[in-house]
Amino acid sequence: MESTQGLPLEVRLSAYLDGQLPNAEISEIDRMLARDEQARTLFNRLKLGSDLGRKAFEDMLHEPVPLALVRSIKQAATDTGHEPGRTPLAPPADEARSYAGWTRIAASGLILLAVGAGAGYLLGSTRKPAAEPPVLFATTRNWLDELADDHRMYARQSRHLAEVPAARSAEIVEWLAAAVGVEFSIPDLSANKLDFEGGRLLVAGGRPTAQLLYKDEDGEIFSVCLQKAEPVPQRTDPVDIIRNDLGLVSWQQGAAAFVVIGPSSDPALETIAEAVGQAI
Repeated sequence: MESTQGLPLEVRLSAYLDGQLPNAEISEIDRMLARDEQARTLFNRLKLGSDLGRKAFEDMLHEPVPLALVRSIKQAATDTGHEPGRTPLAPPADEARSYAGWTRIAASGLILLAVGAGAGYLLGSTRKPAAEPPVLFATTRNWLDELADDHRMYARQSRHLAEVPAARSAEIVEWLAAAVGVEFSIPDLSANKLDFEGGRLLVAGGRPTAQLLYKDEDGEIFSVCLQKAEPVPQRTDPVDIIRNDLGLVSWQQGAAAFVVIGPSSDPALETIAEAVGQAI
């Protein structure tokens, strides 16, 4: 990962938000966000803009694409000797380090996004009924991705991990249950060697979400998140996904959706999720 030392704060925070910084710079920006209100305000604006832009782009991807067009693209790739889906080689490292390199990359991304959006609009407005059924592109980001981002950021805040500390557990339950609209109990995960640290109120997928934070004996952070959902007659099977360094186990139970988040390398994550499902 390339250093952003000396670059404008907006560039540094964008790289931080995308997880593209060395560990030393991540720690530096963590400290900055903890003490600098203006930096936190700018970070929140960048995060909001990133989420809105991603949502707009994903909405565009919902537009059906004719199979004939997909086949034409694949055929063109075959004719030119390129395999479909292969990622181009990255630019030289010395060019990426310069500020000009950063701006060129950003500008190129904006141009490609604009061209893609324009092409999608033209296809949608001029397309005639296709003889073959269209291919639908599924979105790849949801509330679990947002929770993974939040978990990753707050897990670095050793002095401000929880919004309300564990010593005020009764207050946490009353506050979060009223905010989320779901009655719950704080799971005792001491048998899983996890100590309760406190709670936070988040927004994920446009809904208020309760986050209960735990720490293991090695200092690793785990969280249990829940939000209101359409009721189901019985508990759904757990679904495991990995988001880089994080593992997520999600399921639905009653009128709530749950997810347990922790290090993806931890083999006990499913066991912890099972204990949460029984206790919460």
